[in-house]
Amino acid sequence: MTGYLDAQYRQLHKLGNQLLVVTPQSTALGEAMADTAFALDVADYAELVGWKTAPEPAELVDVIRAFDPDAVLMTSWNYCKAYRAVMRSLPPSVVRILIMDNLWRAAPRQWVGRATHRWYVRPVADAAMVPSDRSEFYARRLGFATADVIRGSLSADVELFGSPPRSAEELGSRRSFLYAGRLVTHKGADILAAAYSAYRDLSDDPWQLHVVGMGPLESEFHGLAGVIVHGFLQPPQVAELMRASSCLLLTSRIEPYGVVLHEAAAAGLPILCSDFAGAAPGMVQDGYNGWIVPAGYIDSWARAMTRMSALPPQRLAAMSDMSRAIAARLNPRGWALNLHEELDRRRAAGGGRLGASH
Repeated sequence: MTGYLDAQYRQLHKLGNQLLVVTPQSTALGEAMADTAFALDVADYAELVGWKTAPEPAELVDVIRAFDPDAVLMTSWNYCKAYRAVMRSLPPSVVRILIMDNLWRAAPRQWVGRATHRWYVRPVADAAMVPSDRSEFYARRLGFATADVIRGSLSADVELFGSPPRSAEELGSRRSFLYAGRLVTHKGADILAAAYSAYRDLSDDPWQLHVVGMGPLESEFHGLAGVIVHGFLQPPQVAELMRASSCLLLTSRIEPYGVVLHEAAAAGLPILCSDFAGAAPGMVQDGYNGWIVPAGYIDSWARAMTRMSALPPQRLAAMSDMSRAIAARLNPRGWALNLHEELDRRRAAGGGRLGASH
């Protein structure tokens, strides 16, 4: 569970829905994830089943059957055999939604999934809910018809991360980049460290870099001038730091979506973002609130940082205003309303798929 999912589920509960949340405990995913567990109070609005070791399929099927759901949302469709067993066990009237943010990368495993979707995907899901057009492209390749793709699966907690208009003077005075994410290879943490070091050589008056997150590549930032490593922070602390920064950096080599982009936009930050982030087309408009940067290219990132930090305060403020406007299109309540109405519509149709799959 993450902070933004917690915000979405709370809004779903406020619409009168009873919720059962089945999720691994933080310790089930290893010590690294235990150290970065979000402080959430899921039990305030939902029945909570947390597991440390993967539950037996029959055991979880009994738990779900006792809850007697109208719909089941599965977010880990290839992660736990018990989840798939639950989806297979449900009667036709129960709406089964697969939540997916994967991007189509033409990887061998994805080609296998495409070839076997009739046997692997169709038996466990009636519809796919996706955050972006890039994920929808993949969902269509897994056999979901247009009518069975629900769009808008992810939203930042805009109430927490939102910011009032930020003045040119304030933004210009912050003089700092911010990175928030795990310090791992696929997030491009090594690219960030190398690019920031190169940026400091290019710039006559470089900004600081605040790094939020933990991971095996943390040592890449040790000893780098201008870098402040904060470790893991809870969402309210990240939101506060965003409102005290000048620009967000997302250097991922692979980023299925990237809710952090929505969070940063809501906080009024200009953004530099990898082109391999699912949220990039919707959250970053070149020249309006930041720039898209080719993933994996240290020189390109160093030049982009130089370009951003050289902007006058008035230009930063204009980008900030655009970020806030873009972020305002999505929120957890809108997510909940969309899902609530989709479930009602599909239940009224008797469950199952609405469109002709291929």
